[in-house]
Amino acid sequence: MQELQITWNDRTVTVDGKTATDTDRFVEALADEIWKYSGYTITSGYAASLFGHPGPCEEVEFTLPIICLDRFYAMIECLYEAGYHVMNPGECEDWFRLFISGTGVRIARDDEFFPNVHIRANPLDSDRYAYLNRLKVIVNGKRFFVAPLELLIPFILMPGDRGTPEEAAYLYATCKDQIKEIELRNWMDHMGVDQALLRVE
Repeated sequence: MQELQITWNDRTVTVDGKTATDTDRFVEALADEIWKYSGYTITSGYAASLFGHPGPCEEVEFTLPIICLDRFYAMIECLYEAGYHVMNPGECEDWFRLFISGTGVRIARDDEFFPNVHIRANPLDSDRYAYLNRLKVIVNGKRFFVAPLELLIPFILMPGDRGTPEEAAYLYATCKDQIKEIELRNWMDHMGVDQALLRVE
């Protein structure tokens, strides 16, 4: 088995030697479909998996720029044609309202519930900052876009289902030399995240 290697070059991170999971393959394929219509940022604990976290990282969230109804409809239609479905009840206009509000919708493969991806727009300043300053993470040659770690870690630690303290701690320990500590703490304070939640051995 190839040893995991993580190399940083400014805003580009190259990860080699990671063993792909079923969730990785699902996320990669879905990201390729979404990219036809919109950029995205991974804003959940799943990002820890891209950096080699050995445990299951099933909380996958894509935050997208705000797009119009017609473009959203075209994206959803493309996803259905590619074998995906929206798990939320309702029709496209209902899903668009959830998307645009930041509540979001969940996408899975036809006739399946897991894995799935939570897709939402970015109405908050922190979401827009994450998108504009996202990292390009290349995992075994495959490209993903991830929120800057100084903001991703507080996202994961916020109440909700974005991830676990273990995933946040893994990212912090693995990438500590690349994290701007003051910026991380400032974001945690800004978002009301208890710094004691970031437990690093």
